[in-house]
Amino acid sequence: MAAKQLKSVRNAAAPTRAASRQIVSEVSHALPPVVARRARRTVLVNVKMAEESAIALAKQAAREGITQKQLICRALAAAGVPIDPLDLEDRTPRRRVEAA
Repeated sequence: MAAKQLKSVRNAAAPTRAASRQIVSEVSHALPPVVARRARRTVLVNVKMAEESAIALAKQAAREGITQKQLICRALAAAGVPIDPLDLEDRTPRRRVEAA
């Protein structure tokens, strides 16, 4: 079997600025935007409450189609507590959602 020959780029002309801009504009529409996520530390917050309250929390979250954490964080944000935007998102691992 013959070895593959690679093209030499030593003599290839560099693309013009216009050609480079064209390439970037075409590719930029094909790729999703990048969301830079900063490193953050998370901690566990454990709250004891009456069973009736916990059931009501679960039912309200289900009615709104959000997680219990989202419901709690939204209420805290409405009360003026600074909440990280990531805590307002549904970050449930997809494999758990699909299995449910």
